[in-house]
Amino acid sequence: MILVLSAACTVGLAACSSSSGGGDSKGSGGGGTVTVDPALNKQGPDHGWSQTNVTLDPKTLACNGPASNPTRGITPTSIKLGGLASLTSPAGTAFGDVLPGAKARFERANAEGGVAGRKIDFIGVRDDGSDGGRTADQARAVVEKDQVFAAVPVNSTSANNLDAFCKATMPFFGWGTTSAYCGNAIGFGITGCQSPPANGVRTVDTGGSLVVAKLLSAGAPKTIGMVGLDNESAKQGMITVGQGFESAGFKVVYQKAQVPLSGLTDATPIVNSLMKSDGGKPPTVIFYATPFGDAIKLATALKASGFKGYSVSPLFDPRVSSIKALDDSYALTQWQPGIPADLPANAQMIKDLEKYSPGTAVSLTAMVGYWSADMVVKALEKTGRNLTVDSFLKTLNTTSYTNYVPNVVPETRWPLNHIASSPCATLVHLKDGKWTAPPLACGAITKAP
Repeated sequence: MILVLSAACTVGLAACSSSSGGGDSKGSGGGGTVTVDPALNKQGPDHGWSQTNVTLDPKTLACNGPASNPTRGITPTSIKLGGLASLTSPAGTAFGDVLPGAKARFERANAEGGVAGRKIDFIGVRDDGSDGGRTADQARAVVEKDQVFAAVPVNSTSANNLDAFCKATMPFFGWGTTSAYCGNAIGFGITGCQSPPANGVRTVDTGGSLVVAKLLSAGAPKTIGMVGLDNESAKQGMITVGQGFESAGFKVVYQKAQVPLSGLTDATPIVNSLMKSDGGKPPTVIFYATPFGDAIKLATALKASGFKGYSVSPLFDPRVSSIKALDDSYALTQWQPGIPADLPANAQMIKDLEKYSPGTAVSLTAMVGYWSADMVVKALEKTGRNLTVDSFLKTLNTTSYTNYVPNVVPETRWPLNHIASSPCATLVHLKDGKWTAPPLACGAITKAP
């Protein structure tokens, strides 16, 4: 059986790895072993989760000053928005669907009359090509050339957008898979901060690991091997994932960032190492955060090696449903991935995509764009007509603001989720070409060592 994990990782790009340069490490990547009060190791609903000992003084966040141009991108009748993402990558699959996803949500808002008397002028998404240097250049272009009110959606493999956005006090929204979404007052991830930097307040969520742990048969060793893309910006994400598994009692026996950005040519050496990583035997769970093509090669090689445990990879997408190698697989997602389609919020999203971005698959990346845009629309509505960058950020950061789409996108709390992930997940199952998903469930967040 294959278990597919996407929590805290960029789908198809894998912003999770253990270390740059392909180095080995064991444990949680140097972050320290995490233990959690057993009372917290239980699942609850998609809102009202426990934050245990994690608190935040908003004044300690970076990028906390007033905007130098607080009415940037605003006219009496419009609000200019635009994004930045890794729409393309050397390995192929990237975040291309975030653009039509965001467009669909903004188009519906405009069709309903706009927000507080203003229409949304969505100018599109700049592509950084999954190159860190280009991320910084394109972020400056968003600030200096586009002069948008806020940047949405923002999803890159690099955190190099933060410097330009911080200097401009540019609010930005997306899936918080890089450290740019952590420790500052301007980055808003739809599921919170996924990759807290090593020198900041570190937190761990128990949600996803509890879902995985429930799949294991009684008496099965709770051991996990982790493989990531050779991507420096992903280092902290892998640490966070490893500590999350530790919180559920797993032992991390292998961590290595060895999959080249240009793509994996032969998965056999990696699989051979994994098969001996737990004292000469394979771990019960193998976690690999890689692009689609690499993940399929790893899954195929693992089957050929006789691996009988759980193979873990970020492969949820309706477009992979017909791949026979993935039949009876699972995807651990941080929000309800468009199914069941009769949930009101899912039904509305699917309708919007069909109407305003026809031909767009209901993929995780399309949903990143859609739910990021939805978060912005709600915050604009809450702020009202007297809109400035500063009043917008005040709405989000100083009023115990929550973002929540019942049964679909779990609750996030602001400003708390600038330093923590929302501890929620669902396990999506692919069987005979059809995906099914149980309701979202949440654990807790706690401080990490």
